[in-house]
Amino acid sequence: MFRPQIQKTNVLAIIAVINLTLVYIAANSYEYLEKEGLETKVKATKIMSNCLNELFKINSFNEEDIYQSGIVGVDSSLITTIFESDSKKIKNSKIACTHPNFAALIVEMFQESQLSVNDPIAISMTGSLPGANLAVLSAAQAMNLKPIIISSIGSSAWGANKEDFSWLDIESFLFDNNLINFQSVAATIGGENDLGDNLSDKGIEIIENIIASKNIEFINNKSLSKNINDRINSYEKIYKTNEYKAYINVGGGASSLGFGEGKDTMSAGIIYPIEKDDIQHNGFNNSVSKYFLDNDITLINIKNISLLAKNVGLYPPDESIEINNGTLFYIKGKYNLIIIIICLIISILSIGCIGIYSHYEIKKRMQQYEPDSII
Repeated sequence: MFRPQIQKTNVLAIIAVINLTLVYIAANSYEYLEKEGLETKVKATKIMSNCLNELFKINSFNEEDIYQSGIVGVDSSLITTIFESDSKKIKNSKIACTHPNFAALIVEMFQESQLSVNDPIAISMTGSLPGANLAVLSAAQAMNLKPIIISSIGSSAWGANKEDFSWLDIESFLFDNNLINFQSVAATIGGENDLGDNLSDKGIEIIENIIASKNIEFINNKSLSKNINDRINSYEKIYKTNEYKAYINVGGGASSLGFGEGKDTMSAGIIYPIEKDDIQHNGFNNSVSKYFLDNDITLINIKNISLLAKNVGLYPPDESIEINNGTLFYIKGKYNLIIIIICLIISILSIGCIGIYSHYEIKKRMQQYEPDSII
């Protein structure tokens, strides 16, 4: 008995399988959508990339420096405050924030904190995390902010801890070569109590000479409390406290976050004034960060780099991580319209082709049919 293709069970089964597969593909399709602020993030990564390229040209190569940043230091030096040569996590944290995408992360936090063009921001930087310092500067420049910077020079292992290439030397090079538009207005020794208590006399002397060569304010009192007060006064010399729109802390400086290991338990990222009472770190009450939070100014805490970087795919560091790619720049949107349209077209064509072929078979059969043959 004659049956056209469209009536055959096996053909109908194949069409059903094809269309069910197409429905599955369409339902599970996705596309990457640009995140808000993408242009600014790309601008920040470009600024940071340019800085790193120039720094790498003048600084000796370090095999640990997988991104060829030129700012990953050594395990030990006279200006090293904490020796962590055997800690892979610490070393990886120093490396992770040298990737240009870290600047995009800072832009994202700045945007979430509702910072806008010409907003003054107070920044505390550390020699321990030159990559994070540079990311903050790149983000500030990309967003046209007005940063007022105070830096501590002592550095833990793998930071800016080369005696001839401290954080202030890096910063001066970038500023003098028009790669970054701002530099520190003041500096401290850093280290324990922000006074270099865990440095040798020779190490302190080297840092003092570095600061003296930069012609900036040297904050160096006999107590941590006085250093904290002088830091606050240095910020207030340029803008009134209530004019600052955010306080950015990089690292775990005693003046910035308070004395003691409790600061390691503090949240990384954005901390709003309303959250200040949730901070359990006892030494926090005597710190620059607490002062700004008490004045209703948001704290952006760039610490616990492994956690911050892991959340955006930068930790552990990997040479295959692409610049301007990843969750910082794009979000995965449900359904891809192009794929849905393609699936719809394939579905229509599959059914249509079988229908047309069946019509052709029926027409051909009718032409071959001879009524007289049955008389």
